[in-house]
Amino acid sequence: MNIAIIYSTSSKSTKKSCKILSGKINAEVQLIPIEKAKSECILKYNYIIIACSAYGGKVQSAVKRYISRNIRTLKEKPIALILNCEEETDIKKRLKKAFTEELVNSSLVCSNFGYELDPDEGNIIEKRKINNIIDSYKKEGKNLPSLNMNEIDRFADYINNMIEKRVD
Repeated sequence: MNIAIIYSTSSKSTKKSCKILSGKINAEVQLIPIEKAKSECILKYNYIIIACSAYGGKVQSAVKRYISRNIRTLKEKPIALILNCEEETDIKKRLKKAFTEELVNSSLVCSNFGYELDPDEGNIIEKRKINNIIDSYKKEGKNLPSLNMNEIDRFADYINNMIEKRVD
């Protein structure tokens, strides 16, 4: 059983959550940055997981391009979708905006793993922005955002159950 986790991230949070997830899945898992994913590579995997970060309601354009170029193949495979973003009441709406309604409707499972803020990440401007966000959380007495480990576990359990039920 081969599973590809194709991910795109503007921070290390999505890559970190994908690594954690890959360690919990009972199969051979290949982590593939979106920049290195090729159309033909997804044919050799039994399951495809696409993960990306979303900030301000937007995802990286590389994700949108990858999906539009590979939509037919993706819809023929068992697929799962992951967002790394702030908690939101209408996650389905957010997913459809990030991945397209067509892909969300054909996916086995979708999830939001949350995100983390790393003040040591990025260039000086990005570091300043992140530090300002962290300061505002502290001033308001809020907890800093973090990865939702329970959701990662739930997602891994779902994938593992699908693997066990699969008959080749």
